[in-house]
Amino acid sequence: MPHVELRSKAGQRSPSDLLLVVQDKTFDYLMSSPAKEIRVSAYLDQDWPNVEADYEELFVADICKFESKVTKVIAGSRTRKNITLPGAMTEGEQITVLVTRTGPAASSEDAPV
Repeated sequence: MPHVELRSKAGQRSPSDLLLVVQDKTFDYLMSSPAKEIRVSAYLDQDWPNVEADYEELFVADICKFESKVTKVIAGSRTRKNITLPGAMTEGEQITVLVTRTGPAASSEDAPV
């Protein structure tokens, strides 16, 4: 399954960045959709002792023509609710990331993934 990164600073890698796993169809959508706002479901690829409440960028790939600015990070799922960030999360737990995208032909069409 493909990975994306939640970055603390847009355009820069840092030790506090999170590596997340997304489904193939989600990755393809992030690479090609002109939607301006997207809700991304992702999963932690390992245990993280300190998941922050705020990140600046959801980095998809070097060849992605869109930049994804994080507007909100929601930790947890239907089975594990009320996760307080910053805080620890474990491998396989879900994070939902709301992003606003810029780039060629980004439209105002809102599409959940």
